Amino acid sequence: MKRRNLQILMVLPFLFSCALLPKKSIQKDSLYKKEGYITEGYSQVGIASWYGIEEHNRQAASGERFSMHAYTAAHKTLPLGTMVRVTNLENGKDVIVKINDRGPFVEGRIIDLSYAAAKAIDMIRDGTVKVKIEVISSPQREGNYFEPLYTVQAGSFVHRQNAINLRERLANRWNDVRVEPIEIGGDIHYRVRIGRFKKREDAEKVSSKLKEEIGYRGKVILE
Repeated sequence: MKRRNLQILMVLPFLFSCALLPKKSIQKDSLYKKEGYITEGYSQVGIASWYGIEEHNRQAASGERFSMHAYTAAHKTLPLGTMVRVTNLENGKDVIVKINDRGPFVEGRIIDLSYAAAKAIDMIRDGTVKVKIEVISSPQREGNYFEPLYTVQAGSFVHRQNAINLRERLANRWNDVRVEPIEIGGDIHYRVRIGRFKKREDAEKVSSKLKEEIGYRGKVILE
């Protein structure tokens, strides 16, 4: 009995010291989530690019008409409608934009700014710049969850002009036809994609109709 009491006394100091250990702090650059929601406090550092000249007046992922003159941006995962502050870490200039599109599709980049937003932080000439993204508000609704969408890939090209030619051909039949650059093995490839669909069957229908246009079915892809 005395031996058992001695063992308990030896363990107690260890348990007490564990209880006093400080809780591990959350890294500022981590992704804060609450029941699937992206909340205020999320920050991210990485490379930003800009887009919008060719995409001007085309449909964004949110369903809105994209304007190169509006303060908007594309992000891969932040909920559409999220407002973020983007700071150019090279000159300290910042701009507030609304996430209304998906992208960028080049490896190593975290956000695509509209022409107007890029101009506000003086990155038009450089094309890419290191930035910090900070969420300042996020829509708290059911649609705030990131909802994967289906798209149809009609082709992928090494030469950009070939992708543009196909896009112009398909644009006569479909509204949302876009060229998305992506880096693969150090080379830039240009993918031609059609639409963004909530249901796979809707994308499959476009894929089937694509065969009538170019002779083969498009590839249905989950974004």
